[in-house]
Amino acid sequence: PLLPLLRTLGAAAAGAAAAILWRRWRERRAQRLGLNVTTDAAKGLVWTCIGGALQASQLFLGDKLGLYASMKHLCEKKDSGFTVIDLAASTGLHVRWLREWCAQQAAMGVLVLLDGEGDDDADLCYILPAAFAEVLADPTSSNYDIAMIQAVPSLLARARDSIPEAFRTGLGMPYDDENIASAIDRQHTVSIRHFVIPKLLPSIADGHVLAKLESGARVADLGCGGGNLLIEMAHRFPFSEFHGYEVSDVAIEHAKKAIAAAALRNAHVHDARKAGGSIDSTPARFDLILTYDVLHDAPQPQELMIAARRALAPHGVWLIADIKCADGVRANMRDGAAKTYWAFSTCLCMASALSEPNGKGLGTLG
Repeated sequence: PLLPLLRTLGAAAAGAAAAILWRRWRERRAQRLGLNVTTDAAKGLVWTCIGGALQASQLFLGDKLGLYASMKHLCEKKDSGFTVIDLAASTGLHVRWLREWCAQQAAMGVLVLLDGEGDDDADLCYILPAAFAEVLADPTSSNYDIAMIQAVPSLLARARDSIPEAFRTGLGMPYDDENIASAIDRQHTVSIRHFVIPKLLPSIADGHVLAKLESGARVADLGCGGGNLLIEMAHRFPFSEFHGYEVSDVAIEHAKKAIAAAALRNAHVHDARKAGGSIDSTPARFDLILTYDVLHDAPQPQELMIAARRALAPHGVWLIADIKCADGVRANMRDGAAKTYWAFSTCLCMASALSEPNGKGLGTLG
């Protein structure tokens, strides 16, 4: 009777040891792969995202209502800061709403609430730090970086209304949204004025492109958006001729109005969907072709590339500016901004790249 008992005990011990080893292996594997996340950490991530969306809504309000510009002006006038009473007088907005908004901005770290006593509106004095004033309220600065907040409500509305159906059908939607188009144009304007024209253009082809632009060149901007690059270059190079090609109704309307307001005779915008409106329709060749932040959004980027190549004059130059990213999901995952890029892509860039049947769907990170 002893031998069977020992065998039973040995099997039980071996089973217990195997269970311990299995549990330890699973624990090490979970730690290595990042699977041992606590529910508190998971809830924290969810609420960080909810908080970020709501904080973005307040940035949007500050930008839309001109509050950052007003606060910048008030701080330049008064070193001692401002109250919501001052801000209400400056903007014509209601004190109670400004009280809530300024408190939120101070809690977020945009405003500084100065030391003092009392909680009445006259007691609470705020300062907008110079760095935030530059980033949020100085469009002439190279550090101005609030523009894309204008697109956020529209992108969230897409996630609520349109994107769920896109997941089911596979078909996305074009850029045709007033706030999205305006936000992108505002964002691009900063890099155009501070990098593209003063630094990039002079560096291309040992300065030959710049020389050609100054003496007179034919330039095409494929996917010209609201025409900001087209207009900036037309101002800078009056002897050159500029043609923008676009497929967005909103962007075309923006571009036409901006060109008319600038009274430019050397800038033109074309609806590439109409007969005679595409770059393939013009017999003349171009000395410079631009695709600025366009290819990854295009439903058929290969066709766009072929059209651009055909339209180039001998010795012409094609300038491609697009999102800097790695090749593949794993490599892009190492970029801390990837979570934002992929969110933009789902709501905007990939949605545009899948806005036509059989679209290639490159998206923000390709």
